[in-house]
Amino acid sequence: MIYFMAMVVVILLLVVAIVLYAFLHQKKLVLLRIRLSEEALLKQQDIFDALQEGQEQERARLSQEIHDGVAAKLSGLKMALEYLNLNAREHHELIAKIFTGVTESLDEVREISHNLQPYFFNNSIERLLADLVEQHNTTGKQHNTTGKCSFSLSMDPMESLQEEHLKLHIYRIISELLNNIRKHAQADQASVQINIESGAMTIVVEDNGIGMADDQHRLDSIGLKNIRNRVKVCKGNIDIESSDQGTTVIIELPLNNTE
Repeated sequence: MIYFMAMVVVILLLVVAIVLYAFLHQKKLVLLRIRLSEEALLKQQDIFDALQEGQEQERARLSQEIHDGVAAKLSGLKMALEYLNLNAREHHELIAKIFTGVTESLDEVREISHNLQPYFFNNSIERLLADLVEQHNTTGKQHNTTGKCSFSLSMDPMESLQEEHLKLHIYRIISELLNNIRKHAQADQASVQINIESGAMTIVVEDNGIGMADDQHRLDSIGLKNIRNRVKVCKGNIDIESSDQGTTVIIELPLNNTE
């Protein structure tokens, strides 16, 4: 009986040891998968950040070339047309049309140059976003083809936001969303709200336009693909609600997990 009981105890101990080993091994595998997943995400973030850095450098180069080249030539043409407009009454209508076209082209080139140029190293994110909204309001007054859209901005103080790459992503995301509203939404009211609470930022961009077609806000839609990539790199979430009454984009970004 004693021998039998000893054998039972030994068997039970072996079973417990096997179960414990299997549990610890499975836990080790889970931790390994988590670590590999985090490393893959960090690698993906490094690649995306490197691509974005190269893109920003290319934006700066293009912005400088546009400003020094095309914009300068258009400004010279505009000055020549102003002179002709004062001295050639017989061609007044033609010159007026050319003058209007050059003026609109010059404004558009300046807008493109402004959007390309990264100003993050010399300005606060609050100032950048305020200038961005004001630029869209001003552009709406100059090129009022589909009706003027009034843009508003409300945001919490962001002194604690120090990461340059995060500020860049936030600016580019909001810039792209406002461009989409001005060009496609046919809205007369749009707003940007930025709230910071409990280590997280919530960005809400709304308009009262015609909404997006189904193919405009699919996961692989060209217009929003870059925005989704930026949100993903920042480890955030994006939600889009759209109807014929307007569109609401809600983005949540963690502020304490963006290394």
